[in-house]
Parts: sequence; structure tokens; C-alpha cells
Amino acid sequence: DLYKRRWAIELFFRWVKQTLKIRHFLGNSENAVRIQIAVALIAFLLLRMAQATQKTIQSPLAFARLVRANLMHRKRIDRLIGGDPQPRIDPNQMVLL
Repeated sequence: DLYKRRWAIELFFRWVKQTLKIRHFLGNSENAVRIQIAVALIAFLLLRMAQATQKTIQSPLAFARLVRANLMHRKRIDRLIGGDPQPRIDPNQMVLL
């Protein structure tokens, strides 16, 4: 029974390392490890939910990279791929070159 429990723990941490991309833990206490896993799991689930709402990008990895690149920009998900629309040019405004 102890071996089965240990094996389940090993499989869980293998999944955490592969799926949540946690290579090492930032803290040594049990609470720090729990918080780091919880935060990574929340981020993983939010990314999956956001990726499921759009149909443009099929790959979860490509979607995660796109979100990472545009993390500090306030854009809708469907506008992440396309560039910003060209600003409207007002004929009464001077143009700086």
C-alpha cells in the first residue's frame, strides 16, 4: 500500500513538471509548494479555458506563446493574431515624419 501511494505521488509530480512546467520549487515549506502548484494549476486552467473560447489557434502551446508575448497588452483574444488597426488620419492634424 505504501508503494502504491509513493508511486501515485511520483506520477503526480511528473505530471506537474511536464504539464505545468514547474522545474523547481521556489520555497522549501509545504505551504510554499502547495501555493506554487495551485497558482500554476490556475494559470494552466485559465489558459485552457481561454484557448477553448477561440477557434483561430488550435495548438495549446502556440496559444500559450501568443498570450505570453501579449500579456501586458489589453486586447481581446480574437485580436491577438492580427495587427493593430491603422489609426484614422484626421486631415486637420499635422503629421510628424
